[in-house]
Amino acid sequence: MAMQLSKQQQQYLGAGAVLFVVFIGLYVKFFWLPIAQAKAEATAKIEEIEAKIAKAKQQAARLERLQAEIASLNERAAEAEKRLPKTKSVPDILLTLSALAQKNRVIIQSFAPGPMKSQTYFTELQYPLSVRGSYHNIGRFLAALSLEERIFNVSGVNYPSADGVGDMTVTFMLLSYQYKG
Repeated sequence: MAMQLSKQQQQYLGAGAVLFVVFIGLYVKFFWLPIAQAKAEATAKIEEIEAKIAKAKQQAARLERLQAEIASLNERAAEAEKRLPKTKSVPDILLTLSALAQKNRVIIQSFAPGPMKSQTYFTELQYPLSVRGSYHNIGRFLAALSLEERIFNVSGVNYPSADGVGDMTVTFMLLSYQYKG
């Protein structure tokens, strides 16, 4: 029971099939392929952006660690600058010496800026100093100098014999340092 189609029906059917194939081809060429290409490009962009986001998150985590490290280093630099200042600051040295002399019951008889010696990273500042007091008070004064926050050194200490009262005058070279950086 096969159905017989007329010649005109066969032509319509053939033309319909050709139009269907042409429609499918046009659909694929103008709709499917551009959309697939745009989808592939969008997927590639999304992957690229996600990679950038991951990298930015890693850098953000690193940034926080670096900021904490910088803060720590700044604190250490401030502490180091207290011990080895960048300026000569003779008034600060005089204030420190006066406070230590008063605390340890010695009298500063003379203080004068002396020569400077330039080293690689710092400058050595010399101050000839003469103090008067008892043997033990002068010893405590010198010990207190060594415990100061700023770096002080003492050289050429000259302990003469004590006079009748028990006080003596001690002369020495006070060394202080200034950072060159």
